[in-house]
Amino acid sequence: MLSALGRVFLCSLGLLAAMATKPCSRDIITRVESLNATVQMYSDCRLYTPTIQDYKKCPKAALTCFASEVKVLTQELEILGRAEKSRRKNINSELKRLAQMFNQEESECRLCEVLQEENAPRFLENLFLSLEMMNRQHCRTVRRRRLGA
Repeated sequence: MLSALGRVFLCSLGLLAAMATKPCSRDIITRVESLNATVQMYSDCRLYTPTIQDYKKCPKAALTCFASEVKVLTQELEILGRAEKSRRKNINSELKRLAQMFNQEESECRLCEVLQEENAPRFLENLFLSLEMMNRQHCRTVRRRRLGA
């Protein structure tokens, strides 16, 4: 028979496991805000940009596209000496991880390369809105914020 402490421990593990399987990341919002502050003066880069409707219909495909395009954006910023490699790896890796948490059929999803190209600030705004929506749907409590505010 389990002690009370043992039951609390097992219950905590169950909650952590349940939380770990949901696509939820509050930390990535902060990293996107930081990247947005860096790109405000650099908006020449054009990136394939999923819309909030793309995210609603195909979250896995949208997040995968965002991950690929964040990699392009941060590589451009690195060339200009405006971003460190670790930031790119962290955001890119986290977006890929989040995308894999969605189990969806992708036959109805648009390919990244057919999406509208937008400047870097608009791209990051759409990324921010998509992540905020994901967190509202899958995290317990989410504080609403605005990008750049």
